[in-house]
Amino acid sequence: MLVPYHQIRLRLQWQMRQIVIAALGGALLAVGGGFLVSAGWLILAEEFSPLIANFACGAILCGLGLIVLAFRGRRAPVIPTLDQQLRAQSARGEGYRPKGDFPALMEAFLFGVSIYAQIKNRKK
Repeated sequence: MLVPYHQIRLRLQWQMRQIVIAALGGALLAVGGGFLVSAGWLILAEEFSPLIANFACGAILCGLGLIVLAFRGRRAPVIPTLDQQLRAQSARGEGYRPKGDFPALMEAFLFGVSIYAQIKNRKK
C-alpha cells in the first residue's frame, strides 16, 4: 500500500498554521485583557485622565486578538486522495517509465499498467 506522504505533509502544515494563529490570537487577547483589567482598576481608582490611553491600548489589543482568531478559518484544505493524484499523474502522462531498476518482466508489467491508466483516463 502506498503511504500518502504528500497528504500527511499538507495536513500537518495546515494544522501547524492553525496552532500558530490560535496562539498568536490568544497571546494578543491575554495582553489586551491585562491592559483592560489595569485600565479598569486605574479608572475606578482615579476617575478619568491619562488612563483612557491605557484603556484604549487594551481595547485595541483585544480587538486585534479577536480579528486574528476570526481570520483563522474553519475549513480544512481540500486534499486530493491518492487515487485522484494517481489518475491526474497518468492523465498528464507521468506514469511509470522503464529505467532498468526492476527485472524485465516486472518492468513490462508496470509499463503496461501505466499505459492502461493513461488510455483509460483519456477523454473520449
